[in-house]
Amino acid sequence: MGASNSIAQTVTSATGAMSDAFYQDDPYYPRHSEDAIAVLNILRRRLPSELVLEVLEYAQYWVRSEAYRTDKLGFTENDCREGTPYLTSEAIQGDRFPVREIKIDIWSHDQGWSSYPADYGTYRNSWTWFDLDIARPPGRDDIAQGEDLRLMTNIHASKDATHHQIVYRSDQNLRWMKKLQAGDRLSIIPRARFPGWKNFVDEASIEIYTDPVL
Repeated sequence: MGASNSIAQTVTSATGAMSDAFYQDDPYYPRHSEDAIAVLNILRRRLPSELVLEVLEYAQYWVRSEAYRTDKLGFTENDCREGTPYLTSEAIQGDRFPVREIKIDIWSHDQGWSSYPADYGTYRNSWTWFDLDIARPPGRDDIAQGEDLRLMTNIHASKDATHHQIVYRSDQNLRWMKKLQAGDRLSIIPRARFPGWKNFVDEASIEIYTDPVL
């Protein structure tokens, strides 16, 4: 399939630039943890702490970090052997276990042909895809081991880029996500397998939302 069953995914045609999708009706987010703590302290002058936390949670008043790239690149099986990232996030902010939501957007397609016309336009027998990688500072455990971290698969034999959005949320109780800590980084890894298959990436983004008051 196009993505792991443990995530929410949206698939659309690649229409419009990433900048339009990124900033249209963009809500305000605190710039860093200190902003959110300042708001917490202001509200606590008038409201009980428990209610303040509920208000901030309802408002999703989280710190957002974002990384994006718009270089159009192609990756064959040989190009993918080293697992070179197309895009790597900023280091996660916050305290020890702060991540509330991760949103990944990828615009991509394969070589646009194959020897299996019956699979055109589907995800069947598609051999170009993307994995998620978790890079951690020295001394931390490998929390990716044994996890299904495939992000999405390209539509079989499509010359046109398709937009896939993958969303991970803290309420999904994903083991690896609960173990993310400040300082960790996430990467999008292009993959391709077998001769003739090529993974073309037009652009991608990673947004990470952390709760600075936990």
